[in-house]
Amino acid sequence: MTVIIDAEKCGKIENCPVQGLCIKICEQEALIEENSDIKIIDEKCDDCDLCIQNCPNQAISKP
Repeated sequence: MTVIIDAEKCGKIENCPVQGLCIKICEQEALIEENSDIKIIDEKCDDCDLCIQNCPNQAISKP
């Protein structure tokens, strides 16, 4: 199961209080920046939940 990113809550990297921490802490490189948005590469996600636990905007969740 992969994660879901709520674009409205996320607010793009430039509005993130920690400037895209989810991308920085993803050891599998499953989260990337694309046009200032956070995108998930499903096949790389290993369900570690670090991005969910560390998102200051609570924009990342599981379905």
